Amino acid sequence: MIDWLEIRQFAIAEHVALEFEDGFTTVTGETGSGKSILIDAVGILLGHRSDAGHIRHRHDTAEIQAGFSLPPNHPALAWLAEQGLDNQDDCLLRRIVRRERPSRNYINGHAVTVSQLKEVGRKLVDIHGQNKHHSLLQKPVQLDLIDNVSGNGALLADLRECYRMLHDIQARMDAHQDQSRTARERADLLKFQIEELNELSPQAAEWPVLENRQKKLNHLQELLSGAQSAAHVLVEDDHDNVASRLVQTTQQLEVLSGFDDSLRPAARMVEEARILVEEAASQLKPVYQDSDVDPDEIDRIEKRMSLYHFLSRKHRIPPGALSGHLDDLKEELKGLADPESEFARLTDRYQSEFRKYQAIAGRITENRQRTSRHLGREVTSILQELGMAGGKFEILLLPVDADRFTRYGNETVEFVVSANPGQPLQPLRKVASGGELSRMSLGIQVVLANKASVPTLIFDEVDVGIGGEVAHVVGQKLKELGQSAQVVCITHLFQVAARGDSHFSVVKHGGNPVEVQVRKLSKEQRVQEIARMTVGEKITARSLAQAREMLEPS
Repeated sequence: MIDWLEIRQFAIAEHVALEFEDGFTTVTGETGSGKSILIDAVGILLGHRSDAGHIRHRHDTAEIQAGFSLPPNHPALAWLAEQGLDNQDDCLLRRIVRRERPSRNYINGHAVTVSQLKEVGRKLVDIHGQNKHHSLLQKPVQLDLIDNVSGNGALLADLRECYRMLHDIQARMDAHQDQSRTARERADLLKFQIEELNELSPQAAEWPVLENRQKKLNHLQELLSGAQSAAHVLVEDDHDNVASRLVQTTQQLEVLSGFDDSLRPAARMVEEARILVEEAASQLKPVYQDSDVDPDEIDRIEKRMSLYHFLSRKHRIPPGALSGHLDDLKEELKGLADPESEFARLTDRYQSEFRKYQAIAGRITENRQRTSRHLGREVTSILQELGMAGGKFEILLLPVDADRFTRYGNETVEFVVSANPGQPLQPLRKVASGGELSRMSLGIQVVLANKASVPTLIFDEVDVGIGGEVAHVVGQKLKELGQSAQVVCITHLFQVAARGDSHFSVVKHGGNPVEVQVRKLSKEQRVQEIARMTVGEKITARSLAQAREMLEPS
């Protein structure tokens, strides 16, 4: 339950601090006194949208905070523990609204997102406002209400996952069918390209070998004469060559080193140079002695390289990559060789997932059917007490097309009512009378609230358009509801206010700026407030006596 609520610089409230009790609490005040400020503040604290208009004039921030105590094993405690926000059995929410800057949000002193406030808020408080009269006319809202009461949350999460999988598989099947023709065309193209490349039969690392061989053959004469000339200078000239001169120099240095030891390293280096010259000459000999060249080899190499160039341009890849490209084409063709088997595999997966979908949807339908029957009877019973004798309420489950699947299951929901005996059932959205719609919506909300798992229920003037004996019934129903949950009701009906276990009064004071105050009423103050609500400002002894009588325990 909500233990306390504190508001600072919010709308026209400078500072409001309230302590709540369990049971049924009523909030009253004259029209325009600012009763809605409490609901707006709680809504913003629970993650509703905020803006600078909620901040009191001449201030930069508004602050709202509230403390909640939770019964053991309540879902909110488990959620707080999962998020690392738990604080034993308490929950403190705080929100600071700032001008032109994002709000700051806290749970048990930890900074959190607005989404986290919303998520925990749904587990702590359920607000039933006048706007729910309108929202109850919408089929999606009706379906959500039935599923909440049915406990279908986990099943619907599983169903949505099945729906996502089915949608994905169906898209892949459709794409597969659309691509079957182009796949055949692609396979034909691959076969042609593979045959063309097979004619070349490119080998890995062959291209650089061909390039080197071509260069050598194209410059063979230069290579032969140049290598032979170099060898002649180095070792083959009988009269004067580099090697023989190095021999002579080595001998001279060895003689001189007998007079100076420092020349011995130079002698050794000249000798090493001679050895290197002779090795270089030996490397040149195979080049200029290679006269066994096939005259047709250069032609064969150039034709092969020409085919390499042609295919590399055609496939837009370097010549050296043709071998790997051929392997890739063969692998792709292999993948296209049996498209029917891939489609069959997708079909099997679709059918398996659809069977799973139908099994889950079937369980959801069973829960909806059971809930619809029970709610129909309970709301119909309340309608009799709300002055609609003979009124009837039913919940229709309307099947969707058998060959369709949706993220919500196999049916939609329609609330249908009959306001008077003999009248046919018709959709709630077609009820013409505002008073009838208010009573029907209130009956539905009271029944649904009685089944809610949240510990605190707030009703914001849901009794608009109701009066007389019906108002007494509404007050009694809300009081009964307060025996199983904490109920807070903002009301303009004295019949409802008199049923409260505790009572707050909202008063707006004139001034610059205007100020709103909320106070908890004592028993005598409640008598005065009920009398005012009954007859207006001119309170009489008779109205006071009637107020005392209404406040006596029944």
